[in-house]
Amino acid sequence: MTHRTPSDWEDLARREPHFPVLTDEGVRDDAFLETGDADIALLLPAIAAILGRDVPLTSVLDFGCGAGRLTIPLARRAVDVVGADIAPSVLEHARKNALDAGLSNVTFVETYELRWQFDFICSLLVFQHIRPAEGYLLIRALVRLLSPGGVAVLQLKLEPPGGGLWRLARMRVGRVHRDLPHRMQMPSWMQANAYDARVVLRDIADASASLVGRFATSDAGTVLVIEKMDR
Repeated sequence: MTHRTPSDWEDLARREPHFPVLTDEGVRDDAFLETGDADIALLLPAIAAILGRDVPLTSVLDFGCGAGRLTIPLARRAVDVVGADIAPSVLEHARKNALDAGLSNVTFVETYELRWQFDFICSLLVFQHIRPAEGYLLIRALVRLLSPGGVAVLQLKLEPPGGGLWRLARMRVGRVHRDLPHRMQMPSWMQANAYDARVVLRDIADASASLVGRFATSDAGTVLVIEKMDR
């Protein structure tokens, strides 16, 4: 698998800021943002049901924010929101979307700039595009950014039992998306990576947090609900 670089993501962000969340050509910003509203409207009550309390929304991070699909509906519900992404071009698009939505409580930064503590961290449709060797480090780093008592929700694809054999089989199967127009085909470096649940649980524990719940998504992914230990 070819290694992805920040310039790969920047190139994709310039050409198609909505991809890979939506793969239809000519998608309008309003249609794109409506999918985020719908997801957040479902996500927050589901997390609250697991926690037995409301989701803390004082300081929020949308990690891998892209063009602001989730950042904007989160900002409508939260006090302060930070959207972080690796591609400067897509952040400019997100800033415009937030401005058009009349929001003044959102800050957009590149991922290397993250220094704050958050009581809620959200990352959906991101980690499957990150190699696990890098993703495990990011999971640990994100959980460490949680304030005591804070909550993170991370969407991952988890390996099935016998994951090593499954990875080998996957590498032997071509991954060209022939049903997509040529302009919209995934680059070879954009892989749907799966994670070892045992390693993820270890990394969560190493960051003084615990997995308090999970639920499946329609694309065979899993949303993990993680709570930071209260000091």
